[in-house]
Amino acid sequence: MKRTFRSIIPAMILAMPIAFGQQALADEVDSLCQDKVEAIQKQLRIAEEYGNEHRVRGLKKGLENVQRHCTNDSVIKDAEEDVSESMTEVRERQDELSEAQREGDEDDIRKHSEKLEEAVQELREHQDELEALQSKR
Repeated sequence: MKRTFRSIIPAMILAMPIAFGQQALADEVDSLCQDKVEAIQKQLRIAEEYGNEHRVRGLKKGLENVQRHCTNDSVIKDAEEDVSESMTEVRERQDELSEAQREGDEDDIRKHSEKLEEAVQELREHQDELEALQSKR
């Protein structure tokens, strides 16, 4: 028994740097998910503080999913999809504004101009977020 124990300990000591190195790599790979985890945890604390059990359950489930499935690639992909959706929204708002301008209705032009400005601002925010995530990569 002592002989087996003595042969296992050196093997374990040799394996420790590999195991810890893999954990460090896993932590680095998932580093972009940390913001998601922190945002959910903040919302969870607030929901618990206010006794909103339904919200707490949903946030716990969401936190578990992020911790289980989130990767750098999935975070980047989600941000790219947000940019794409925002671009589509901007195009739609531009078309609506063009139509209002053709019709000459000043109220509609103003309304559609404001909606276009909001869509452009949202697009900029999504683009900035994507760039920030890509630079952290």
